[in-house]
Amino acid sequence: MNDPLDKQFRSLRRYNDLKAEIERLIDSLLTPVTRDSEKDVSCPFDLYIEENNLVVEMEVPGLEQHQIQIEGMDKFLEISGEKDTVKRKYKSCLGLERTNGKFKKIIYIEHSVNFQEARATLREGILTIRMPLVVEKRGKKTIPLED
Repeated sequence: MNDPLDKQFRSLRRYNDLKAEIERLIDSLLTPVTRDSEKDVSCPFDLYIEENNLVVEMEVPGLEQHQIQIEGMDKFLEISGEKDTVKRKYKSCLGLERTNGKFKKIIYIEHSVNFQEARATLREGILTIRMPLVVEKRGKKTIPLED
């Protein structure tokens, strides 16, 4: 009754959990002490390939487009913003369980992507970023020396 596919998914889940924890630790080391609130807001994400695109889907419930910034450079994708439900809705707050504050997620991109052609959408609390994969052309080519 041990389904190899189920075992693979459990292993992948453990790998992703460990990777997320390592990223959180690295982010905490790189984040200045004065920006402590960035660690309070959790925005889990999935990263996968679909139809020649590298896709990031991130949970950002309650956020609107103007509250999110997305930047891609080299091998990194940075998604940042601020969730401020307290400032927007309440004059006084009697209980607060939802997280608020700034967030920043830096995702290492292993594959070559075209950030100039990337597109992002925000629907029902899910931010979806599609980045076209770039096919690296490798092979043998004679390179002439210039005078």
